[in-house]
Amino acid sequence: MRRPASARSDNAESRPDVRSDIVSAISEALAHPGDASAGLNSIFHRSGYSEKDIWSTFESVDDLVVAVAEHEAFFISQPLVRRARPTTLDDVRDTLVAFGLVASREYSTTLVGFIRMMMAEGARNPSLKKRLYEAGSEIVTRRLREFLSEANERGILSISDAQVCAEQLMGLLREPLYQALMLNPLTSQNGTTADRVKASVERFLHGCASAGSARYERAI
Repeated sequence: MRRPASARSDNAESRPDVRSDIVSAISEALAHPGDASAGLNSIFHRSGYSEKDIWSTFESVDDLVVAVAEHEAFFISQPLVRRARPTTLDDVRDTLVAFGLVASREYSTTLVGFIRMMMAEGARNPSLKKRLYEAGSEIVTRRLREFLSEANERGILSISDAQVCAEQLMGLLREPLYQALMLNPLTSQNGTTADRVKASVERFLHGCASAGSARYERAI
């Protein structure tokens, strides 16, 4: 449960994990942007931390937003790194669906708020965009590529280029992000979202599942 803002402020400098706490709180605030052009001050207010707390922890706004991007990449990637190594096509499917559900939820809530905040702040710094890419989407795509490469090496999938396949799947999963940026952010994950993610994963697997994967499953 979130602490009251006053408790956060009083203890901000004394707690060693304040950096991660601030990033988590801002990510949570971004998931409920409230309006289409929420700026930093509005986000800070909803996070429960004062500007003094935040700027005593982060050197600049660039460092703060990169830390948020890193946090999101870590969170989205967890289903890919926490599960056991895949041994069957069902293992691959279950992991990709779990990953897709987390990614879809973040792409339709938190990252919508994040992008709108950056637009409101007029962030056009090329070096910042590069840092955000390296801290965010590049990490998620790399972990997905590693997972797909392992499935390919184990004969479960038939993939000639894991990077291309990872980018294709990420494109399917990012559809809610594009939709939410054009419309209103979704605030919850429902059965329709789960069905859509499962259908996207099935389409992806249909295109790259190894013809010998069924034989592989029977052999283990």
